[in-house]
Amino acid sequence: MFTRKSALVGALALGTLATAAFAAAMDPDVRARQEAMGLVGSNLKRIASMVKGDVDFDAAAAQAAFAKIAEKAEMVPALFETKSNSDPEAEAKDAIWENWDDFTAKAGALQMAAEAGMGVDSPEALAAAMGPLSETCKACHSTYKE
Repeated sequence: MFTRKSALVGALALGTLATAAFAAAMDPDVRARQEAMGLVGSNLKRIASMVKGDVDFDAAAAQAAFAKIAEKAEMVPALFETKSNSDPEAEAKDAIWENWDDFTAKAGALQMAAEAGMGVDSPEALAAAMGPLSETCKACHSTYKE
């Protein structure tokens, strides 16, 4: 018997399949870039929530977040070597490949800022390290991200 519940389950299943099919069709280079940048963003948010006092300062967690950002920042040039920007989900501007040296320098600055924060041991040190880190993100995003 067809019920509202079975209709809802069917709609959810179709939606899940459509989402999975769309994700599978996404350019793997774009997907890899977005995954790495997503990890940078989530770790930056973890640091920011400590700086704001939304969560208690945890030196080990902050250091691990800076380390993860540094790791992903080191990967950025390789992730963007292939100019694959035709995927509708791509947020990278063509300016990346037109200004490759500047883009890779900005990735290097992100890595250095993250490495500088890897030894934070107090809320004050965390706040001091957060400023340069967030500035490197802004510098790149304002120029190279849609």
